[in-house]
Amino acid sequence: MINKIKLNIISNRKLCENENLEKQIEKIFSTYEKKMILENFEIVALTLREKDLDKNEYLKLIEEIYPICQKYKINLILHQNYDLNLDDKYNIEGIHLSYDIFKSLNQNIKAELIKKYKRIGVSIHSLEEAKDVESLGASYVIAGHIFKTDCKKGLEPRGLNFIKDISSTLTIPIFAIGGIDEKNSQSVIDSGAFGVCMMSSMMKY
Repeated sequence: MINKIKLNIISNRKLCENENLEKQIEKIFSTYEKKMILENFEIVALTLREKDLDKNEYLKLIEEIYPICQKYKINLILHQNYDLNLDDKYNIEGIHLSYDIFKSLNQNIKAELIKKYKRIGVSIHSLEEAKDVESLGASYVIAGHIFKTDCKKGLEPRGLNFIKDISSTLTIPIFAIGGIDEKNSQSVIDSGAFGVCMMSSMMKY
């Protein structure tokens, strides 16, 4: 049996039809469960990355998306909102932070987050940042952007060598992001990534 590629789906409701994220996630998960899409992939997480929402709107979104993740047994990872007062009914294992936010957290808050969440992911854009967050206790990194992508128009992609460099240095898992789709995912894994992230191709699916 071939090893399936680990996939972390990143949400962006702005790319969904009528901005209906709930409907889009249900559609992705149900077609995936029926083995109609992503046959070589194992969806390991959905990262709820909706940067423009305030805390209350974000909580409301968790309320809508969490049951879908539970239904399909997919981990939901929160994004940036590390100071949410979450209801006990939510069993959320991970949170993802930007490099700047993770760096700026004081020791107490960081220790609390490490206690509260099984996994803390951090976005990084250089080898220095990667080493930095690993030493500060990150559980995994998301490294990008690897290929050309409309989300980063005009910015030169860092390419597969970036993944090779980081993977030869870090001991924590690396997820690659940026212009990644079903066709080029394997090359990213071959370069040393633990898994891949997809946003645009999934949100527009």
